[in-house]
Amino acid sequence: MKKALGKWLLAAGCTGAALALLFCSASVGEGIRRGLAVCASVMIPSLFPFLILSDFIARTKLGRMLEHPLGGIAKHLYRCPRELAPAILMSWIGGYPAGARVLAGLVDQGSLTREEAGRALTFCVNSGPAFLVAVVGAGVLGSPGWGLFLFGCQLAAGLLTGRILCRGFSWRIRGRGGRRGSLSPAAGFVGAVSSATAGMLSICAFVLVFSAVSQLLGDWGLLTAWSGRLSCMTGGILTPPGAVCLLTGLLEIGGGCALAQGLPPGQGALVLPFVLSFSSLSVICQVIACFEKSGVEAGLFLRSRLVHGALTFLLAAPVLWGRFAAAPAMTGRPVLAPGSGGLLGALCIAAMLTILCSEVEGN
Repeated sequence: MKKALGKWLLAAGCTGAALALLFCSASVGEGIRRGLAVCASVMIPSLFPFLILSDFIARTKLGRMLEHPLGGIAKHLYRCPRELAPAILMSWIGGYPAGARVLAGLVDQGSLTREEAGRALTFCVNSGPAFLVAVVGAGVLGSPGWGLFLFGCQLAAGLLTGRILCRGFSWRIRGRGGRRGSLSPAAGFVGAVSSATAGMLSICAFVLVFSAVSQLLGDWGLLTAWSGRLSCMTGGILTPPGAVCLLTGLLEIGGGCALAQGLPPGQGALVLPFVLSFSSLSVICQVIACFEKSGVEAGLFLRSRLVHGALTFLLAAPVLWGRFAAAPAMTGRPVLAPGSGGLLGALCIAAMLTILCSEVEGN
């Protein structure tokens, strides 16, 4: 009975999607154009260099090299094997899918089981510092320092999320090397660029899809209706525009942050801590897509996003609300500032090119 109901619901959903594409093509097109703008101005500049770096780490001996200086953090703070240190590092500096891509590479190489990857995802998915500092801090809250504050709260919440959801889990990764780090730096760099390009296209595709869905819901008046009810549920603390920002961010994080830029910072202080750590349905799909070959437990990952978002909210929202409750709205556009994430990404690429050149000269 449940399977039959599921099939009918799927058929109804596909029919509704087809009708929306036929009769609401203008809204869909507008949503896709908005998504393309987010990809060009935010996603690609802040993520692409780190996707290359994360793939390069997973394909070469660099990952094993990072285990020694960072292994203690993985073992004592996150209570997981030292071999997960590279994935933790990339989740810190690379943005949402970078750490997941390292984990997916370990699964494909046989160094990590599907179950272990699912557990590791509970603490290896974070918003990158480039996005938080340049877009959220400078563009929404008026200071890069507040972006760093949110970044610290997010890392602390991720640590707590991993402790909670991985409590009692028996890691079996120790002693298994598999084929990990088997490629030379030259081959690893070429493969990393190719894989990161495909991954970036997948990420942008999900951004476009959920931007179109968000635009449709907005044009149909559903976001406005739901936001009004949500505002009433909070006793007016969250205003209807703030609720629209929240609902949009739950669908697609870039669109939600763009709307937050036009809100009074006090409303952004209520919405952004949870949304940034929940990461949006778009990012959740991006992460799951990293494990296309092996699969991963989506239910556990979704629960971890809810826990991570709630903990970040508890850590950050009271401080931000106290600071920005009466502040006026910002008026600029949130863009990646030169010298923030771009400089770090450029240094990563320069380091890999140096390794590549030295390998070619050695041969």
